[in-house]
Amino acid sequence: MIYELKQDQFNNAVHLLNGDFINLEIKSVIKGYNPGWVFVDNPEEPKTAMVWSKGIRGFYFVGDENNINFNNSIDNYIDKEIFHRAKTLGMDYFEFSGTSLEWEATLESVFAHRDILKSKQFVYKNNIIEDRIFENVKLNNDYSIKKIDLELLNSGLLNLDFIKSIILEWWDTTEDLLAKGVGYCILHNQRAVSVCTASFVTEESMESHIVTLEDFRKKGLAKKAVSEFLKHCKANSYEAYWDCMEKNIGSRALAESLGYKKAYEYSLYEFKLG
Repeated sequence: MIYELKQDQFNNAVHLLNGDFINLEIKSVIKGYNPGWVFVDNPEEPKTAMVWSKGIRGFYFVGDENNINFNNSIDNYIDKEIFHRAKTLGMDYFEFSGTSLEWEATLESVFAHRDILKSKQFVYKNNIIEDRIFENVKLNNDYSIKKIDLELLNSGLLNLDFIKSIILEWWDTTEDLLAKGVGYCILHNQRAVSVCTASFVTEESMESHIVTLEDFRKKGLAKKAVSEFLKHCKANSYEAYWDCMEKNIGSRALAESLGYKKAYEYSLYEFKLG
């Protein structure tokens, strides 16, 4: 059997947060910082969980990868319970990851009958943020950088919807970001042209997400916006976290230029729903 936990029950699954690669995305949901769903084998004393993250729009499997009853229920549960909910959210694919090599083997077996696509994700961390990375990250006089706060969100910027849409990819409300995370935007002629927000947060770590308008890319704006995020992490003793696809060379290069170090890699799977 598989059960869905209520929000006030998520803490029952905290003890499952161990493994070779427990992503910040998983921790942030189970610990109640970011929105998501948690499905378990036992609501009171779970041994295994399937965690959905709103921001990633994907699922993660944690806990006992040899939980036969849970594993035998996954496929049917997806068809009966997850399918319609996913379709309502516009999700055409079931995207998922394990949290160890053992989990990957289990999942490949469970979904062997599905037409699975597999790719690699790289995780970077930056827990010793050095001041030198900020020295050569400058803006010319055509641009300014502002912290995202209530004043900015109620200002006369011409594309406030751009900023809000980025925030709401990861958070249920803009207020959630302001209360739990942080964000910065680079302005040009009363428009936000590059936006960096915290995407996932726990009490000790913070991940960023950066979007730059196409006409303003390759100008160093993303690097400047993320550097402001890193200043916040350093001042508040957060470990900075970065998760990107192996094939996203630009994202990897940006992370490495700002002092992030590759911590591990893991497999990402998906199959078409329906």
